[in-house]
Amino acid sequence: MFLVKVIFLYTNCVIFVIINYLVFLQSGFLGGITAGKARVLACQIACQIGAEESAVCGLPFRLTVTGILFAVLLLISSVSVSGFLEGVEERETMGEVSKVIAAAEQLSIRGEGSELALEINVPQRASVIFGALPGQEGNWPEDADNYGITVEGKSKLYPAAVSFSNSELNGPVSFGPGRHRLLLITKIDSESGRLFVLISETGAD
Repeated sequence: MFLVKVIFLYTNCVIFVIINYLVFLQSGFLGGITAGKARVLACQIACQIGAEESAVCGLPFRLTVTGILFAVLLLISSVSVSGFLEGVEERETMGEVSKVIAAAEQLSIRGEGSELALEINVPQRASVIFGALPGQEGNWPEDADNYGITVEGKSKLYPAAVSFSNSELNGPVSFGPGRHRLLLITKIDSESGRLFVLISETGAD
């Protein structure tokens, strides 16, 4: 809109200059042409110039504005779709993780030696980790009672009511995209006396 106003202002200035210039010349070069006739002639010339400018410059300008608006709308649409898909994958990932959390809490109530098998399907572009925070696997077992999900490179962390470990009881366990068949077993660490839920994978697709 600002560019449109600038173009119209420039055109009006040109018309004004032409009109007054012809009025000034009417006493000399134009001889008997009156001021009124000069203004009429100037207006005719200005209108012709304006029409030519509108025909030559107006179309490219409109096409440029249309192209810019289309690009902006396309960008907004792509960002909205990307955010929507990311939200869907995050909810799907949390739905799969909640299966493991619920099963682990039930097993911890039963005590050592309890076990349960289940299957999870981690969405594409997502990963999950149990027993540590994403990127901080070396902090196990301090962070053993935490889990996290990563979707599109963005991680979210959550506390848990149980402690997780891999099947060797020496670190966290993580899973990437795809279907995983898991075995959960509770075991007490002989050194710390802490009850862990050990997670191992019995198969994957």
